[in-house]
Amino acid sequence: MTEHMHDARLDELLAAYAVGDPDASLRARIIAAAPRQRAIGHTWRWVAGAGLGAMLAGSCAAGVAAGLTLAPASFARAITGRPAQPAADVSSLADPADDPAVS
Repeated sequence: MTEHMHDARLDELLAAYAVGDPDASLRARIIAAAPRQRAIGHTWRWVAGAGLGAMLAGSCAAGVAAGLTLAPASFARAITGRPAQPAADVSSLADPADDPAVS
């Protein structure tokens, strides 16, 4: 019952409240204080985003190339379908599992 009385009183107070239009000088001050939008900022953000995307794509490609370079011979055979040629200059990094098919 008490909540209903508070709600009714609040409704009366809100209905009695008169809202006027803001003064023109107040509007002018608010507009003058707002930050100005610069077209040059949009261009720099776009260039920075495109540069970051290109850098990440290059890093991804370098990671894939490094991974395929250091992949074991068994993985290389799975991709190419032909056995790897044994070479004397192949390090243990090229085939850490010491795959007997390579030697």
